[in-house]
Amino acid sequence: MTLDQLRYLVALAEEGSFTKAAERVYLTQPALSIQIRRLEEELGVRLFDRREGKPTEAGRAVVAQARRVLEEVERLKALARGEEGCFQGPFRVGVIPTLAPYLLPHLLPRFTARYPTLEVSVREELTPAILEGLQEGRLDAGLVGTREEGPGLKALPLFEEAFWAYVSPHHPLYRREAIHPLEVPLEDTWILSEGHCFREQVLAVCRPGLGKRQVEFQSGDLETLILLVEGVGGLTFLPEVALWTLPEAKRAHLRPLAPPGAGRTVYLLLREGSLKAPVAKALGEEVGRLFQVLRKGAESQASVMMRAEVRHD
Repeated sequence: MTLDQLRYLVALAEEGSFTKAAERVYLTQPALSIQIRRLEEELGVRLFDRREGKPTEAGRAVVAQARRVLEEVERLKALARGEEGCFQGPFRVGVIPTLAPYLLPHLLPRFTARYPTLEVSVREELTPAILEGLQEGRLDAGLVGTREEGPGLKALPLFEEAFWAYVSPHHPLYRREAIHPLEVPLEDTWILSEGHCFREQVLAVCRPGLGKRQVEFQSGDLETLILLVEGVGGLTFLPEVALWTLPEAKRAHLRPLAPPGAGRTVYLLLREGSLKAPVAKALGEEVGRLFQVLRKGAESQASVMMRAEVRHD
């Protein structure tokens, strides 16, 4: 058994295809197949189901252990290089869809400039997939909107953000300066599809109703919900991070929630004791700083616009 064979097995499990895995590890497909078969013969167990394109039950356990072995090898290299060693090489992050498009364009340039020797790989995933990726060793960190727990996982709070209502001009609540959560009818509210933690947070805000929507649609994208409000009517909810990309013409649709309001805490998830735990914590610190910078920028812009409107009046 060789370390290369373990790398080949992990690549095959993640790609689910001999062709893609071979390209990733710079082998021909027959050569990769031979290496996997030799590893199976040595262990005396079938590791990969060729027809289904995924590891067998025994294979999943071996893949998980192979990831730990490979991480320990990287730890040895980092120890030899000194403390900065963990800030080199691959760093894999999972981010939920209600954060990714709003934070990543600002976060990635700052983070990669600060740590130029890191090879950062980011995946947009739902929270359950991020948890699974961390537990299986496929991810080094996760950015989520709920506090999650699991064996060997640690959740660090990064920032708190409020939810805002985005309301159609044709809806009665559009005339309000602020909306109490109990006034929001569920049957008028566009929500994300199942699996999104933001969906459950919004459902906890809305007032259950007896009415029925003429058109039922659930999306995985906040931008789609915005377009539905504008084109069909009703309202939806947006986290604070989503407000920063709204064009000025659309901000007239926004309404704050009256006390007690609603919101969420964004967390960094990491594996305790992981080689990349210091990198994950550095990422979390960068996210927290970035949120405060963007929030202050948005507040300053709003203040300038209010003064301009007063002068105009």
